[in-house]
Amino acid sequence: MKNIKGYKNKFKKLTNIKKALKIVEKNLSTTSAYEEVSLELCEGRVLAENLISSYNIPSYDNAAVDGFAFNFDNFVEKKDELIIVNTSKPGKPFIGKIKQGHALEIFTGSYIFKEKSNIDTVVMHEDCIVTKNKIKILNIPSKGSNIRPQGEDIKKGAVLFKKGTKIRSVDLGAIASIGFSKVKVFKKIKVGIFSTGNELSKNKHAKEKFKIFDSNKITLISLFKKLNCITYDFGILKDNYEISKKKLLGSSSKVDMIITTGGVADSQSDFVVKVLNDIGELKLWRISVKPGRPFVFGKINKKPIFGLPGNPVAVVVTFFMIILKFMNKMKGRNSYSLKYRLVPSGFSFKKKIGRTEWLRGSVVLHNNQLVLKKFKSEGSGILSSIIRSEGIIEIDENKHYIEKGEKIKFYDFEELLN
Repeated sequence: MKNIKGYKNKFKKLTNIKKALKIVEKNLSTTSAYEEVSLELCEGRVLAENLISSYNIPSYDNAAVDGFAFNFDNFVEKKDELIIVNTSKPGKPFIGKIKQGHALEIFTGSYIFKEKSNIDTVVMHEDCIVTKNKIKILNIPSKGSNIRPQGEDIKKGAVLFKKGTKIRSVDLGAIASIGFSKVKVFKKIKVGIFSTGNELSKNKHAKEKFKIFDSNKITLISLFKKLNCITYDFGILKDNYEISKKKLLGSSSKVDMIITTGGVADSQSDFVVKVLNDIGELKLWRISVKPGRPFVFGKINKKPIFGLPGNPVAVVVTFFMIILKFMNKMKGRNSYSLKYRLVPSGFSFKKKIGRTEWLRGSVVLHNNQLVLKKFKSEGSGILSSIIRSEGIIEIDENKHYIEKGEKIKFYDFEELLN
């Protein structure tokens, strides 16, 4: 084991969150590996290419409403009834010219071929009186009304989605409409997860005497799966230096990133930080936040490793406020800033200057106004503060006191995962 005093002296002073995030960002790269995937399997994946439309959408001018199509100039000359001479439907359009005093019954989406037809205006059914095969227009539309021009929605050659875009369910139809059945997406990130500590029970169904269930890992596995990652459960690291060293080193060749929970504080039984210092690159240890102070970041075999505190609340909070941002970068997303809302505080709060605090809370309606309500208990081991909250309230490190009604940042759990 290397000289422990060396890294302890180096990280004696806590690192503020802004500097910590810059250190992590500087040492992480975006994946370049990609694969071609069927469109049906692309929801949640990140594009590895620009998607350029090979078509105009719509392909031709078409009717925007159900109604009657005619030549405006011919109608203006006579201003009398029009005779319905034919019908134009989607998939079975009318092709040809119509005479003065004639009209077509037309349905929404029906193509209008201006180069082969003199039709240039559509009037809605509701604006007409229909008698057998004749119509009388009550509200005369302007010339060109109710016709969607070719390429109005998407023009041929336009970039519909940029490289780095996360594909949503609602995007799939648009992608299919421009002719893609497969797209290139970045490969899924492989994440290996360790829990640490002799106090953790290996038995998932019955609690062993004097031990606690391993609850952190199941939470992290679920969260990483939400991010479309491939997860590996690497088990529990015992409080033993040699075992920790062997397993962390061995696992680094199997995944793109390692996550540990626990073993990152300053006690004799906390070995993750010691191993990282000895066989890898220790880039960051201990940050000025609450909860989550004993946070570790570094590399083993050039693979990033994040060491999270062992407290369940600290695990969830540091995942959302630190890990998530950089997972989005590694996955190739073109934007990976965390989404937040500024919401009036429904409480007053005093804190220590120089430390960022992440409270758990929800947006509630109070006196006809949406305000933030923080969970009553703030301890990093209070699980109920997570399960009974909608997100995280961030109090800036430079703030000493929050006034009731002051607008502060709120990060919604579900919005962060989108």
